[in-house]
Amino acid sequence: MDQHLDKNQLPMEQRQMKRIAWIYVTIFGLWVPLQSGVPFTYITGIEAQYNAWIDTLSGWFVVISSGWLLYLLMAKNMKMIKRSDEAIHLRNRAIESSVNGFLITSCDKPDHPIVYVNPAFESITGYSREEVLGQNPRFLHSEDITQPGLEAIRAAIRAQRDGKAVLRNYRKDGSLFWNELSIAPVRDDAGKATHFIWVQNDISDAKRYQEALEHQANHDILTGLPNRNLLQDRIAQAIVYAERSAHIVALVFIDLDNFNLINDSLGHTAGDKLLIAVAERLKTGFRAVDTVARLGGDEFVLIFYDQTGEELFSQETERLAEVFSTPFHVDEHEIFVTYSAGFSLYPQDGMDAETLLMNADVAMYRAKEQKGNSFQFYAPDMNSKIRERLVLENHMRYALERREFVLMYQPQVNPVTNRVFGMEALIRWNHPEMGVIPPEKFISLAEETGLIVPIGEWIIRTACRQLKDFQDAGLQNLTVAVNLSSRQFKENNLISSITEILRDTGLAGECLELELTESILVNSSREVISILDELKRMGIKLAIDDFGTGYSSLSYLKRFPMDKLKIDQSFVRDIAVGGGGSAIVKAIINMGHSLSLRVIAEGVETKEQLDFLTRHGCREIQGYYYSGPLSAEAFKLFVERHNSLAA
Repeated sequence: MDQHLDKNQLPMEQRQMKRIAWIYVTIFGLWVPLQSGVPFTYITGIEAQYNAWIDTLSGWFVVISSGWLLYLLMAKNMKMIKRSDEAIHLRNRAIESSVNGFLITSCDKPDHPIVYVNPAFESITGYSREEVLGQNPRFLHSEDITQPGLEAIRAAIRAQRDGKAVLRNYRKDGSLFWNELSIAPVRDDAGKATHFIWVQNDISDAKRYQEALEHQANHDILTGLPNRNLLQDRIAQAIVYAERSAHIVALVFIDLDNFNLINDSLGHTAGDKLLIAVAERLKTGFRAVDTVARLGGDEFVLIFYDQTGEELFSQETERLAEVFSTPFHVDEHEIFVTYSAGFSLYPQDGMDAETLLMNADVAMYRAKEQKGNSFQFYAPDMNSKIRERLVLENHMRYALERREFVLMYQPQVNPVTNRVFGMEALIRWNHPEMGVIPPEKFISLAEETGLIVPIGEWIIRTACRQLKDFQDAGLQNLTVAVNLSSRQFKENNLISSITEILRDTGLAGECLELELTESILVNSSREVISILDELKRMGIKLAIDDFGTGYSSLSYLKRFPMDKLKIDQSFVRDIAVGGGGSAIVKAIINMGHSLSLRVIAEGVETKEQLDFLTRHGCREIQGYYYSGPLSAEAFKLFVERHNSLAA
């Protein structure tokens, strides 16, 4: 392709400049010889003619040079004008194409009317150019006129200086958007502001992302409740308010009782659903001004910040009791949940958030000792109880290796034949300094800390070894019952551990009976069924401990390979003619027999209880009516004497 342009292809401005230059050269080129006198040289001498032509040539040179210079100057000026026009056009296109909203307001009128908006403004706000020209930008604030950023913008306009603020603005449809607004004055030659340029940056997405991050940092992911971070801040705010108003701040530390059994029996998904349901009830059960927070696990905290007297707390405890008065529905399960709650009050129980939380926690642990749906107010002496608990936990970690645990054996008797057929192994802790520590003081602590796993394995091994020793000594036809905790049941090596114990001790599997809590059996997963089936293949007997106190259901009695039901002593204790306990005990015995299950009653202490149970077909009895827990030596003597009399 030809790279040269003919004269008709030259830009219009360039052709016009050339014409002007040629006109200049032509006019002055004709004028030069006239000025030099060339036309009149015919009447002069040769020398004069020569000089005239020299002057003419010099003049033409000057004219042509100046014409060329004129052309160059005009071309340069034209390029500058063109560049200036292109720059202005580029800026206009940039503003029109910008994703940020641009407004220009005039300073000629007091209300600073809008004289220009770009398409991005129309897109962001939903308003057209025609709708906003002549208006003040304040219409974007709608009714939201108390924002701190507005005063910063107004101050910048009054001072005719730059300004910046983040504002809540509202689109034509009423929806909110966050506007990062910058304004700058446009000044004339005298330095007076004639216009203001407003630049809008819609940061709604960034703001939502920031709020989401802040929410995650300050709220519990599972329940959406405030977490420990936000709770600390809320307590601090409540304390400031209380100082100004002479009110009392109350903290309530709530712990769900035996929540680990829900996780162990129904699984962690069901446990999470239960926590969500509890959180929802707590939120709706109290006032909107009260704070409900979750610290983690099954621990919740309430803040009541506007109490005028301790007597008003009875209303809050009633509300709390109402939250847990009805069962929670999780999937197909109906779960009754009990709680333990501890109160601490500002200012008497602490002057800061950390102290108030710690003391409410202490009070909660005291409430736990009362076994369900109970609360306690903090008292200074409670700290000594917590210290005692920590000391107990520390000592328990070394009790096994120091051989401080011992087993006692409580006889199980057939009331018809009056023969001892078995025994239950019960642990005791002989501490060298604290003396004998009963299981109710340390078993729950062992469950919480996980120490129940090695302790439980030791109990099974020791009980099996002792029964084998009894058999070798001539005591035949005995079985030993051992409690199996839900924590032990979840251990991956349960089957291999029991297999090893039976092999090492030489005890037949048929002589071992494992007592399981009902909470283990609620979870009918394949894994649970597989473990139970494997235990049965080993010949081990399976019993449901404390039947009737948990999740009693005919469905799992049919589904699982159980051998025995153990009636809880609380029902046995209430046996009386025509009493409610009597009806429950009869129902359990009949249910067990209808399913071909053996039934044993524990906690039998009186002749009346024994006669009732015997009359209604219960053939296995355990309790102080016959004997309390005995040492191995005492148990051997008891069996020999009792069975010889029965013979």
